[in-house]
Amino acid sequence: MSDSPQVAVVRRYYGAKGDLDVIRSVVAEDARWDVADGFPRGGVYDGLDRILGDFFPFLADFREFECIGDAYFEDGDHVIVLGRYLGVTAAGKPVTSRFAHFFTLRDGRITQLRQTSDTLPIARALEG
Repeated sequence: MSDSPQVAVVRRYYGAKGDLDVIRSVVAEDARWDVADGFPRGGVYDGLDRILGDFFPFLADFREFECIGDAYFEDGDHVIVLGRYLGVTAAGKPVTSRFAHFFTLRDGRITQLRQTSDTLPIARALEG
């Protein structure tokens, strides 16, 4: 079974792995990111420029960081993904953490991400 257009956009976002050109192609200019407290740079970010400039710099704390979607659920313009973060911190500590992402899409672009995550493994891995 092939992906719906909405799920395909979310998969492309995950596949970007920090590539700003790909992210700009799938995330709307007026998007909102609502990131769980306790996650690196957790908070609410309005607008693609703030998301890229204020949230995404958390990636500098990692040698590797990846979002792995294990299950995708779609309802119209909403996609829910249950998955795992896999990474290696800049200090060389491996980390795995579960997440749930709640995406809203409009006209083939992501307009909102609401994230919840098990932030404790990430916080422990980033401890000095």
